[in-house]
Amino acid sequence: MSLRNDLLKLLRENISTDAPLTLAEPKNLDYGDYATNIALRLAKTRQKAPPVIAQELCAALNQKTADFVFTEIHGFINIKIRDACLRRELGRITPDYGRPAAGESPAGQKILLEYVSANPTGPLHIGHGRWAVLGDIIARVLSYCGQQVTKEFYINDAGRQINNFIASVHAVRHGQPPPEDGYHGTYITELAGLDGDPVELMLSRQKADLKNIRAEFDSWFSEKTLHQSGAVERALAALQKQNAVYTRDGALWFKSTDYGDDKDRVLVRSSGEKTYFTADIAYHQDKLDRGFDRLINIWGADHHGYIPRVQAALKALAGQTAPLTVILGQLVNLYRGGEPVKMSKRTGELITLQEVAAEIGVDAVRYFLAMRSADTALDFDLELAKKQSNDNPVYYVQYAHARICSILRQAGAAQGEAASRLRALTAASPELHPAERVLILKIIRLPEELEAVSQSYHIHRLCSYAQELAALFHNFYHECRVISADTATTAARLQIIRATQTVLKIILDLLAVTAPEQM
Repeated sequence: MSLRNDLLKLLRENISTDAPLTLAEPKNLDYGDYATNIALRLAKTRQKAPPVIAQELCAALNQKTADFVFTEIHGFINIKIRDACLRRELGRITPDYGRPAAGESPAGQKILLEYVSANPTGPLHIGHGRWAVLGDIIARVLSYCGQQVTKEFYINDAGRQINNFIASVHAVRHGQPPPEDGYHGTYITELAGLDGDPVELMLSRQKADLKNIRAEFDSWFSEKTLHQSGAVERALAALQKQNAVYTRDGALWFKSTDYGDDKDRVLVRSSGEKTYFTADIAYHQDKLDRGFDRLINIWGADHHGYIPRVQAALKALAGQTAPLTVILGQLVNLYRGGEPVKMSKRTGELITLQEVAAEIGVDAVRYFLAMRSADTALDFDLELAKKQSNDNPVYYVQYAHARICSILRQAGAAQGEAASRLRALTAASPELHPAERVLILKIIRLPEELEAVSQSYHIHRLCSYAQELAALFHNFYHECRVISADTATTAARLQIIRATQTVLKIILDLLAVTAPEQM
């Protein structure tokens, strides 16, 4: 339970309304820490001006609590958290802060999160890395927030591309050039020098590259098994049972326009060959058959037009409510000191994810791939990612954590006496310094950020939050002396930085970025 939820509970208990109660941060922070427009929503039913309603509600609410101050401004109810309440909230911050208590998380929510799913025909590039980091962090946040998440990689190991890939490796093994429509590159020569199935060899390399950037999967689902198990035929039979297919020009078509798509789609060509879409329908049917309540797919931006047809198929198979969310990951543009980087220095080919991770480190890879919205192209500067300066956002956040660890080490034995003085602090404690106050407010908003990310999947918010928290901490440290002869003040400020450390560690853990104790 967060302080924001405590506040919402207080409002719901004391304002009789069916209108939704929402809280926002006022644009003018001098007005308060939160604001609600409930008075505007009640104006019609209560037949009073919003300022009058807000004033009446504020007067009543101020009689109910000593934790908040309610004030009417321009028809809004603005709320300021009292300093004593903020100090008390710091005591609730543990390494599980923001995690729902028993009984608070949604029951029975089983989520299948599918991401990366690159063809096992070549090494992973930085775009695959973006989708891997995006999916892995979403899974971490959802799990932290009490959801049951299974992370799955769909192996595209069937079809023409796979056959061309295998033929390319076999040709080089026999001293011949790859077929004209086959695969070329240094990695083909490398695979040809190894014993074993080329697909398995490449898949092992992809698994190693993903594990290296701390993105591991619970399940690796083979497309080949769909065909071998008869799942594709069963999916077609299910669509026929729903009268969702028809035959035209010798081909079998899905009536996808009946379910929101812009045109009908071919399932089986006149030659008898099943389309890739048909296998994808079978795969998503299999997901539903495994009992998942929600499906989340992360695809490349080039799959934008593919979403409506898959959602249409799910509607036909599962009813009008298709439990599928698709997140599109845009491209990554690599730069080195402002200059575009397109080719590997080693091979003269597309630079791989493994090469980027080896050059700049896994922490930088993950943070830089996470810090921009997935629906925007990402300009990734390799030189910036290596800098040990405040210009580098991951270094800036990690340095804040390390700096706190250093302060706590310096505090040493003083922490014992400070802790005893802290227990004696009461509501009569000195007013918080402005730098203390804004830092505490940012700390206690962690549960709100996690809830927002778990609903929107916008993981870049975590990076923004971490950078803002680090900046507020650095400002606090500049403005407020932590360790002094005043043991009460020392106690209070050590509590603030310990809470900051805890919250920074939670965010870095969710990003799967290390939280160093010294730098």
